[in-house]
Amino acid sequence: MLCEWCARIPFDPDFLRDDSGLSYYLGSGARVESSRCPFCKLVIRVFSDCGEDVSKHLHVKVNWSVGPGYHWAFKILHTDTWIGFGRTASIEADCQLKGIETSPNYFIEPTTGPVLDIARILRWISFCEQMHGSVCKLPTDPAFADAFRGLHLLRLIDIEAGCLVEKRNLEKYVALSYVWGAVSNFRLTKANRTALLAPGSLTKVLGMLPETIKDTIVLVRRLGGRYLWVDALCLLQNDAEDLDRGVNAMDLIYELAWLTVVAGCGHDANARLPGVQKGTRRASRNIVEVKPKVEMGFVTGLDGLLKKSVYNSRAWTFQELVLSRRVIYFVGDKVFYRCRAAEHSEHCADILSPRINVGATEGSLLPLAILMEEPIFDYSTMLFYYTQRALTNQNDAFRAMAGIIRRFTEVMKCRFLEGLPTALFDRFIIFYAFHNTLHRRPSFPSYSWTGWRGSIDTNLNPGVGYKDDDGDVNTWLRKRTWIIWYKRSPSGITNLVWDPCTNDSFPSSDVTFPGYHDRSLFSDGRRISKQLNTRRTMPTEEVSFSRVPAYPVLQFWTLSVFYTITNMNVFTATGYLTDLNNDECGFAWLDGFEETIFFESKGPFEVILLSESLTHQCSEELDSHSNGRYPKVVGQWPYYNVLLLEWQGGIAERRGFGIIYQGAVENSLAPGPVWKEIFLA
Repeated sequence: MLCEWCARIPFDPDFLRDDSGLSYYLGSGARVESSRCPFCKLVIRVFSDCGEDVSKHLHVKVNWSVGPGYHWAFKILHTDTWIGFGRTASIEADCQLKGIETSPNYFIEPTTGPVLDIARILRWISFCEQMHGSVCKLPTDPAFADAFRGLHLLRLIDIEAGCLVEKRNLEKYVALSYVWGAVSNFRLTKANRTALLAPGSLTKVLGMLPETIKDTIVLVRRLGGRYLWVDALCLLQNDAEDLDRGVNAMDLIYELAWLTVVAGCGHDANARLPGVQKGTRRASRNIVEVKPKVEMGFVTGLDGLLKKSVYNSRAWTFQELVLSRRVIYFVGDKVFYRCRAAEHSEHCADILSPRINVGATEGSLLPLAILMEEPIFDYSTMLFYYTQRALTNQNDAFRAMAGIIRRFTEVMKCRFLEGLPTALFDRFIIFYAFHNTLHRRPSFPSYSWTGWRGSIDTNLNPGVGYKDDDGDVNTWLRKRTWIIWYKRSPSGITNLVWDPCTNDSFPSSDVTFPGYHDRSLFSDGRRISKQLNTRRTMPTEEVSFSRVPAYPVLQFWTLSVFYTITNMNVFTATGYLTDLNNDECGFAWLDGFEETIFFESKGPFEVILLSESLTHQCSEELDSHSNGRYPKVVGQWPYYNVLLLEWQGGIAERRGFGIIYQGAVENSLAPGPVWKEIFLA
């Protein structure tokens, strides 16, 4: 029986309709926890599933809003878990009797069987092939050399012939994306390659294969497929050249697969694909009765489940996930299907629609970013999620993102330098630590995200290069940036970072296309001392350094200022920049904080100006600290984006990112402010 609190909720999707903003207060968490009400018990299960103690919440309320698969459901916490209505036979019969269509908001299947419904999965794929058009469509009959860049052949497991085959034409195949883990894994080598090419040879090694690969072979056979690609069996694991070619084409292998299978359960290659074979999972009941003729259950979205998985923590699986056109996910003992236009799951009723029904979810912005319709925002989103993942070999930081970067090179119509788009260089050199501290990767430049281990964020608030108060990113690039970036090769050759002449595909005549079109000088419209000559932007050609990095060094002119760092937080690796009057004038994230003694000195620390900023996530806190010592000027953006530098051997490295008040420039400690040439590695 419902409690008096839940009895106020109209448990009827037709009454609630698609009307967001409806909220129902359930009292305190302690009250909910002690309740015997069936709906309260569902609420408790949601809290438990999300790792929360309901009793510690003073107020509990449910909100009616858009849930998984664009079904409407009740939401409690800011997670990807929802309480929805069951789609029972009695509900459908009742609607049929009334001559009305069953509301799509009755969407939770009453039960999930112990074995996967293959016919249902094939319906999802078939509908995608027939209705989703170019969004999900694979290219038809491309030349092998065009399809698989750098590969001489593509090895596949031929399930019908029971052996490995080597193809030089595009076949319909399934690709497996999984976590190897520490399990013993049979691998293709130069020694066993010839034997594995013999028909029937697969049966001889089947017992040596990890359980996940064996389950995938069974799944492909049941789906009516013939070919399977698995890295361990399709790339020569002891041939560096073959392995290198395969890894460099990995993005294409997954993008051109008819279907990708993601093994998101467990922590290694023996975790299996629950539901593919009998005995690998139990049947489950997904709903309970909350009142007569009303049954409900809770579901967690795909991205919410993936977020908790070991699979989602690995950097190499990122582009496999992002670039695959159609994917079957095995995660949390549940099965999901997602293509670039739709999402389905076995525990939710199917609503097949030709329109695109994939977008950002409570669990992730990735489903929308994959479409690359807003490249600036979408690439920032990719970096946000990718940098949260772990790499065994830190030298793979760029390589594991290379395939995705190639796609953004095409849509942004410009070259990339060390993972940064050159047509929007000022925009993407702005990044900072997200809920962690950054650790230096010495084999990559400090000015790029590749040079740091740890999750990063970029400031997409208005006015910082996405859509600003002047209208768009191009206005920001024209009015709020001034640095003319050059890159200096290890051999000493200097070239422009952004050069329209070397980016033929960039539509320079289209002034609305995101990127550099016009530039302004630092002196244009900014308050600077008359003694400062800020006009020089050309690089010095003849320079010698005591150390020369293996990657390009940035060479440019900008304003250099000096401050001390106070109120340093050793837990968050942040601090406040303090001017010559001992007033706090800026805020900074301190990079490499745990691995350097650089910040132990009292300073002053050198800070260089990058661009103007209208607002930032830390600006409110900075404003409260500064106590009005730097009042905002009407018509002037209040902040500069800045980098902290450490010099060694004539070359600087980034040691932090932050913002300062524009007015703080004139309160720099000695020897600033000075217009200076910077060599940034």
